[in-house]
Amino acid sequence: MTDANGADIAYRVPWRSGAMRSGAHRSRFSGTSGQHRGVVSLLENPDPRRIAIRESLRDPFEQVLVRSSEQLSTIQIAVLIDVSASMSFVGRARKIALACDIATAISDSAGRYGDPCAILAFDNKLRWDLSIHVSRARSARAAVLENLRKFEPSARGMEGAIEAASLLSGSRKLVFVISDFLWDVAAAADIARVLGHHDVIAIALDDSRQLDDLPEWGLLNLVDHETGRRSLVVMRPSLKAAWRSAIRTRRNSINECFSQAGRPILEMRDRIDWERLMTHVMYGSLP
Repeated sequence: MTDANGADIAYRVPWRSGAMRSGAHRSRFSGTSGQHRGVVSLLENPDPRRIAIRESLRDPFEQVLVRSSEQLSTIQIAVLIDVSASMSFVGRARKIALACDIATAISDSAGRYGDPCAILAFDNKLRWDLSIHVSRARSARAAVLENLRKFEPSARGMEGAIEAASLLSGSRKLVFVISDFLWDVAAAADIARVLGHHDVIAIALDDSRQLDDLPEWGLLNLVDHETGRRSLVVMRPSLKAAWRSAIRTRRNSINECFSQAGRPILEMRDRIDWERLMTHVMYGSLP
């Protein structure tokens, strides 16, 4: 699939949910809807409907044993979307549109799983006008994402990411961070530290026209979308190579920050590779 229409991002987590509400994920609680755990004493789980007759007859202590299963519970999902000025770039694709496509697929999948989901947009502050806190209402999230799709990013800075991350206190959550990650490394480290308690999936949006498609030689009038500064540059192969090296060095440093939260950054260039994204979400996590 190449667009968000019908895209389904199935996800699972290797950790157990602490939520009491029934859902689709393994939890720390006993119940009747999940996998069989074994047998326990009737005194420990007083449910005579689940008496295990064979195991009770074989028990050397002559206890009455009952079957124990784990409860399937919900988890909380949060999608943090960078709407700072650099996300306004339009090359082979529009960055903010790609971010909305991914967020829409996550929101729709959360609805199918019955998981509450938050959409939090940020630039130099948390943009409540483009956000919705934890909600099970898919229509409300869809309205927010539609506004985000029409939004033209212009504010400089990404300090609002810390504010958004700070809202996600409490039980462990599955957190998606969608950005181009043209961030200061120290700021990225702070955000990764605040989110360190959660299961974080960082998705970096890149566009080949930002650097790779630039000519090897020429006089170029370039605009830094994050600062708004224009520069007249004499392009040459050595300068292009130096820029590419600097970008890769910074990306590797930011990647190391987020890897400590469980997963390396997943890079998407020019389009969304849904199959690759699904694989990363399903299997790229640490317990």
